[in-house]
Amino acid sequence: MTPTETTPDQIGERDHHETAEYRIFGPPGCGKTTSLTRQISRAAARFGTGSILVTSFTRAAAAELGGRDLPIPHDRIGTLHSHCWRALGGPPLAEANVEQWNIDHEEWAITPAHKQEKLAGEDVVDDAAAEHKGDYLLQEVSRYRGAQWPFEYWKQEVKAFAEAWKSYKDEYGLMDFTDLIEYCWRDVDVAPNNPRVLFVDEAQDLNRMQLALIRKWGKYTDYFILAGDDDQTIYGFTGASPEAFLTELPDDHKILLKQSYRVPRAVHGFAEALIRRVKFRQAKEYYPRAPYPGEDPVGGLVQIVRGHYRMPEHALLAAIEQQLKLGKKIMLLGACSYMLSPFTTMFRKEGIPFHNPYRKANGAWNPLRLGSQGSTASRVVSLAIGHPGYGVGHRLWSKLDVAHWMEVMKAEGFFQRGKKGQLARAAKPEAASLEFISEFLVDDAWRSLAEAWQGDIAGLIHWWHERLVKEVQKRAEFPVNIALKRGARVLTETPQITVGTIHSVKGGQADVVFLLPDLSLVAASSYATEDDQTIDPMTRTAGGRDAIIRQFYVGATRARERLFLARPAKPHQQAAVLFSTAEQLGIN
Repeated sequence: MTPTETTPDQIGERDHHETAEYRIFGPPGCGKTTSLTRQISRAAARFGTGSILVTSFTRAAAAELGGRDLPIPHDRIGTLHSHCWRALGGPPLAEANVEQWNIDHEEWAITPAHKQEKLAGEDVVDDAAAEHKGDYLLQEVSRYRGAQWPFEYWKQEVKAFAEAWKSYKDEYGLMDFTDLIEYCWRDVDVAPNNPRVLFVDEAQDLNRMQLALIRKWGKYTDYFILAGDDDQTIYGFTGASPEAFLTELPDDHKILLKQSYRVPRAVHGFAEALIRRVKFRQAKEYYPRAPYPGEDPVGGLVQIVRGHYRMPEHALLAAIEQQLKLGKKIMLLGACSYMLSPFTTMFRKEGIPFHNPYRKANGAWNPLRLGSQGSTASRVVSLAIGHPGYGVGHRLWSKLDVAHWMEVMKAEGFFQRGKKGQLARAAKPEAASLEFISEFLVDDAWRSLAEAWQGDIAGLIHWWHERLVKEVQKRAEFPVNIALKRGARVLTETPQITVGTIHSVKGGQADVVFLLPDLSLVAASSYATEDDQTIDPMTRTAGGRDAIIRQFYVGATRARERLFLARPAKPHQQAAVLFSTAEQLGIN
């Protein structure tokens, strides 16, 4: 069944006797956020700017909408959990208050969560790498509760943890992340600020309880819109499922966005062949983007490249370097974060900058901390910019520059007694004279600096790196390596490579995507089961063949031009669906 041809302008105008719910299906790159933004502006003009509530699973998605200059108050846009937290009076969160729990339950220790990150949905674990046993069990409790699975069917260990966790929350007057949803679902009939229209972005990421709350609140609105794509449901580990999203709905309440403005023909063909293997989904018309001027009419390219995540140094590195030279923006994506570690190690060794703008709190994926004044990358630039070898942008050091690169250097044998402490007070944007610099340094240090500056820029950078305090010296290795191999100016630019799990970049895009086909042991076992319907429903919600196919579908459709499939590290058990799909299409 496909949706009736209902136009976006007809949303809110259909018969609401059966339901006031509308559903916008947005396949990859079809402008779902733009369409939703128009609907929000349209509703605000009709009902008033204070009559709208906008929500999403993560702050990133909510912020994307909030950044569209919507004509509604800022507090009307946020994650579902943040709206619930405010509706319940801002209760203390259990996940952010686990000190006593960890003392009383060492075997079930939980990593403390930052309240704002928790409410923003930014600390969602997207692979099996939970730091403590308690983290894993708490995630399972949240998943079972979110999927509204009867308690008697829970695993015994999860039951025991859940009972102890509830006692702890009750004793200290805390609510956990799932309580926010459950208490609102149970006790709060009307959404905060009593909106006339409710908008939900990335609705396929919400679990059964969250969607039940949305639909409860929706009964008290004129109408409400769920925007999403069941084919991109990849948060099974939180309880999200296509079944919960795809409830019965009149066809004239469904709007399908058909035209992708991102995915080229070749990648689209591969992705469509892949997703059609999923058993339960909404059928959709979905078209690839038009070729760019001068682009091959076939549009894009899907290619299998030699090499795998355990040995990325040869074929994969060469393919990545080739795309870097072409000036392409690249995504390197895997199912699990541990699969990316060999690449980040390789990039550090090769002096190749990388980042993940969608997970800025993840230091392993954002080692350069671009834009942070105290980062070692910014200190390297402050040092190098004063040398003629810096190239375009070279200028005399300012006193601010000098203080920036000098304040992390060893005091002994370098600074005159008591002078290092004066650096911060001396830091000003005005030009630094030779006399200014020399007044801080002992004679030998001044001479060695003068000699280094008179040589090439590499010598100056080496001179500085060798004299850093120990804890900074190690941290500076990566930006120093980049400056030596690719030039210090590269450190001022946004990295061409984004490294992350498929979950972490959902909603993002790049010119070129390198997709690792490997699965965790749990996912590989789940994939090996031929019939998803025979798996325990709770296991199927978190994994199963369909869930794995959807995950790789999301990864593949981040590509604007090219998709490269790496080889699996364990061909006999990993992601057979990717390569059988490629073989079916004649891709090699």
